[in-house]
Amino acid sequence: MVADRKPEPQPEPAPQAGPAAAADPLPQPQLSAAPVGGLTVELESRRMNASLVATTLSYVLRVTNHGDRALSGLAIAGDMIAAHASLPPEAQIASERQRLEHRHALPALAPGESAEVIGDFRLPLTAINPIRAGDAAYFVPLARLRVEAAQDGAAPIVRVQTWVIGELPESEGAALRPFRLDLGPRTYSRVGQRAVN
Repeated sequence: MVADRKPEPQPEPAPQAGPAAAADPLPQPQLSAAPVGGLTVELESRRMNASLVATTLSYVLRVTNHGDRALSGLAIAGDMIAAHASLPPEAQIASERQRLEHRHALPALAPGESAEVIGDFRLPLTAINPIRAGDAAYFVPLARLRVEAAQDGAAPIVRVQTWVIGELPESEGAALRPFRLDLGPRTYSRVGQRAVN
């Protein structure tokens, strides 16, 4: 994310039932590091749909070349998974070693140029291990992106980023809320994201 941007609201951990409550599913979040090679990636969550078979996140992705070299052959890959305390952090946070599903391609970005792409991440309900609290089942989505680009006269660069997605709270400045899966099919139009690394 852009370095001078204020931290975005953090999702509240889903309530846990019983004395042996599970730990927070994610490591302590940090602000994104400085852009790699002048390349920044910004995700805007637009809508989350929960059906009887899957959850679908609609998004807009903005890629900007802040460097002084032209970028070419940009390949954008990504996916969405469910955060859970049973998974180690390295299985949840995107890394340069991971190969994610190809999503978008951009032919080139000149220095100072930005481009936007629109897409959806779909995650079947069978792939979600919900966070349980009594009768409630919570879903904390993680959107993971990997952007690889060639640059003139230098080695290719890779930019990875993970975002926690949540429902926007009623009060400004409060934490994002996890989605509930036990309430039946619904559409969440007030969604936000927080970058982690």
